[in-house]
Amino acid sequence: MQVPSPNSRPSFRRLISAGVFLLAACPVFLRAQPAPAKPAVEFSCLVWEPLPLPAVFYRDGKSHLPLELSPGSRSQLYPLKEGTDLELSVKEVGADGAATYKLVGKAPLVAGTRRMLFIIDPAPEPADLPLAIFGVDDGLDVFPPGTFRFANFTAAPLQVKFGGQTTKLPARAISVVKSNVPENGGFLPFLIGDANGKTVFETRLFGQPTGRDMVFIAPPAKPGGRLSVKLLPQLIPPAPPKPAATP
Repeated sequence: MQVPSPNSRPSFRRLISAGVFLLAACPVFLRAQPAPAKPAVEFSCLVWEPLPLPAVFYRDGKSHLPLELSPGSRSQLYPLKEGTDLELSVKEVGADGAATYKLVGKAPLVAGTRRMLFIIDPAPEPADLPLAIFGVDDGLDVFPPGTFRFANFTAAPLQVKFGGQTTKLPARAISVVKSNVPENGGFLPFLIGDANGKTVFETRLFGQPTGRDMVFIAPPAKPGGRLSVKLLPQLIPPAPPKPAATP
């Protein structure tokens, strides 16, 4: 959406030539009101389990702002007006009573996007920081309603059979597949195959035209076990109808 530019006020010479001297005496009516600044990026976060840390903050410029995280679901959208990374920290109070913030996790933003999703997990040891953060472009242009997004967090290539098509999913790769569900939604078969196409996981997923669901595929919890598959659903409200054209 375009906002008025401060330089878009009407020409003063044109007003004079039209004889509008009263407005010339009240220049406040000639200026477009500045629009509120938009955040550079909006982001949400996902944790599957409560983090083994106290309250977590994110840095926006010189400010440290609190994050509210609910295991198994997206957080609310937070604005990030400054910076090219998401930096998470915990608050510490020194012996003198002064508060400081200790960095516990960091991940870069995807260049050019205005919406991000960050998946946050405890980092495996040894690690420089206690939190491992993985960020993906969460914009509606790359992950629109009516699609499923499959993320392969394993070290092996897989094949995803869904929506009437088979999609090759390289190791640590992400693919978006259109669900092609009817207007009222419905269950669709979902199969995961290995690199040779042998089925190693099978279930059904419920899709909706207004939904966009992310499916996380991770290695088995134990050697020889089944793949770990987790679903992160989201419903996107339909856009409001455009006003009827004035005759």
